[in-house]
Amino acid sequence: MRYRPIRQTTVRRRAGIRGARALATGCALAAIGLAAGPAPGALAAPAPMERPATSAAAVHGTTAPGATVHGTAAPDATAHTVTLVTGERVTLHADGSVVVAPRPGAEADYVTRRLDNDVFVIPMTALPYLGRTLDPALFNVSALAEAGVTTTPVRIEATGGVTAPPSGPAFGAALAKQVGAEAAEGSVGGGPLFGGVTSVTPAVATSGERAAPRPAARADRTVKVTVLGTDGKPLPGTTSLALANVDDAARYQEPSLQAVDGEARAEVPAGHYTAMVSAGTFDSAGEPTGVRMATAEFTVPDGGTGGGTHGGTHGGTHGGTDSRTDAATATDVVLDLRKATERITFSTPRPAEEHQLILHYLRQDTRGAVAVNGGVGVSGGAPVYVQPSGRPVTTGDLRFNVYTHRKAPADAATPYSYDLKLANPAGTIAKNQHYTVTGRQLTTVRTDYHSDTPGRAQEVARLMYLPYESSGEALSEPFKAPARRIEYVGGSAGASYQDWLKAGERRFVSQEQTPRPGRTTSADWLRGPLVPGFTEPAGGAAADETWYCAACRKGDALTFSLTTVMDSAGHHVLALPSDITSSHFAVVSGDTTLYEGDGVSGGALTVPPDKAPYTVVYDQTRTNDDFRQSLTTHTEWTFASGHSGGRTVPDNWTCVSEAGEYDGPARCSALPVVVPRYQLDTAPDGTSPAGDAHLVVGFGHVPGVVAPPAVTEAAVEVSFDGGERWTEASVTALGEGRFRADWTTPDAAAGRDASLRVTGTDADGNAVTQTVKAAFTVAADRG
Repeated sequence: MRYRPIRQTTVRRRAGIRGARALATGCALAAIGLAAGPAPGALAAPAPMERPATSAAAVHGTTAPGATVHGTAAPDATAHTVTLVTGERVTLHADGSVVVAPRPGAEADYVTRRLDNDVFVIPMTALPYLGRTLDPALFNVSALAEAGVTTTPVRIEATGGVTAPPSGPAFGAALAKQVGAEAAEGSVGGGPLFGGVTSVTPAVATSGERAAPRPAARADRTVKVTVLGTDGKPLPGTTSLALANVDDAARYQEPSLQAVDGEARAEVPAGHYTAMVSAGTFDSAGEPTGVRMATAEFTVPDGGTGGGTHGGTHGGTHGGTDSRTDAATATDVVLDLRKATERITFSTPRPAEEHQLILHYLRQDTRGAVAVNGGVGVSGGAPVYVQPSGRPVTTGDLRFNVYTHRKAPADAATPYSYDLKLANPAGTIAKNQHYTVTGRQLTTVRTDYHSDTPGRAQEVARLMYLPYESSGEALSEPFKAPARRIEYVGGSAGASYQDWLKAGERRFVSQEQTPRPGRTTSADWLRGPLVPGFTEPAGGAAADETWYCAACRKGDALTFSLTTVMDSAGHHVLALPSDITSSHFAVVSGDTTLYEGDGVSGGALTVPPDKAPYTVVYDQTRTNDDFRQSLTTHTEWTFASGHSGGRTVPDNWTCVSEAGEYDGPARCSALPVVVPRYQLDTAPDGTSPAGDAHLVVGFGHVPGVVAPPAVTEAAVEVSFDGGERWTEASVTALGEGRFRADWTTPDAAAGRDASLRVTGTDADGNAVTQTVKAAFTVAADRG
């Protein structure tokens, strides 16, 4: 299947990316594919199948006569991971957010650039060669993801029989070595790579290659940009900078203009402009030792009369950058790295070492469209300096913020970390770039990372957003699980965050959350059992964030769309890569099977209008060496449903119509589907000792149900022989749909896996029964 990211063309709140697994439309049958299904909680843009289904027969499974099923057999995924030519692993989310993991043995130091629908992640070591030896398309992660690549294939041109290292970490290490050698000689990026490589391009067709900036109307003015280094001289080698019109970015916008030996030229129309450059310094090993960011605001005058201008006369200035006009039509602009004088530093309540620092520089035109959208990410504490503003911009807008992830010293008794997202005043880069935070500004999150396999390799990242941002960035931090630590989270007004976890090769995300300053909360990651289910909108989600209903009836269109793996806290798996080796989905009404198929986890059916009972059955088996428990599940949901002429879901929800297309909330009612929520009494390693044991399970309904009937009955069974024999637990009602189940685990079960079967029934007879094999492990007898 082919991944296509969601396209967003304006900076706005991440509207339209929430909700259940999206059903693409346009064919006769909707069957949600597991191999490339999107993450629950995010909308996937419709994508064509590799072999489009033109009838129900094109998808494995059967459909009952008279039942119509809408959509396509496989919607898009909402996240894709690609290894760059330089060895960094970049995971791109549907909203354009990226998580970057370094190549082995190196820090992850990079810049990001965003233009229209394309996200570029460019390692610092590649910047001097960008647009010359290295094709920018090598780092367009949006286009690489859309092309479906996971490891970037390359095409090499070279002289003298020279070869390049293979794409990936080896290439990145060799590039870093060359950068270090060239930096020691005072000029980086001017010649071939590896003694003769003159061109490296993707060996796969991508839709993101851009040979030139967007054409300018009447581009009859020349801008000469000079980039000065910290010694006051033109920066040697090749430097990539951003240049854009801030009256209307559609008139001219180039995120990767190349300055060769400190000079770049561009043909542009008259108007107000912004320019930004980020440049790194390197040690003899090719690793960045620091980054400086300089900016300029200037005017390109209309007409050819000259007269001279001063940088930012109409558009604001950062540090008094000069621009001047000759007697013809040329405007000279200087980006001076010496003016990047303010180092970004932080003070936190407890000692903490910087693991990552990310800058976001967003320059918008007078229409609110993006002119320059760039970031700089560094790791390991390398110093970063920015150029402060002389005064706020007056043409368009400027937003600048910093994000840092900081870790406790290695000898801390309990590991802890800080995640901070802090904004500068609108329109400026502040003169003081030291950020002090206090405990009253922070949320304390006591986090347990569960793992049913000892020492599992995991990575964690926290994507943080401010209200004007449509995507986020983070560097991932590797660690071993199970683990426990304290995480302090804080930010400027309106900040929110979403957590990302890679466990083995599986990726999980949380719903978006808002920091609660001064509060202490807890979080459990991958606490079992891990089961299919339904995601829910985040508490306090904005009213303009569209949620796609996973279990709804719109008229006579019935949608039932599952999240394939969720933990007890509601963290849900991203779709790729899939470890589901077999699955079966069926919808039954009375004695009639309306639909059944393998390799799918949901669908949208047109059903008769009369109220009738329905049963949805879903079996799933996963194969994954990084997980031992909850790999096999069987779930049955029973509920009643009839024609929906009214609406129970909120205004910002959308549902599948009888035409098989997503539509608004009119006539859309959530189905009375019962869902379990587990609180299993196990240790972070997934074990529970022999003897007295218990489970607290709460039952509710899928989101959108108004005045749901109370869940009045529950049953819990436990098996210690793989489901051959079951022991019924003693169940006590705790109120509000919660029940406690108690049983005695026999000593003979020590070291074995135990299975669970839970059933919950509401007052109207709607019910769920879920069986989880190897839901937990009985701890081995230490005697």
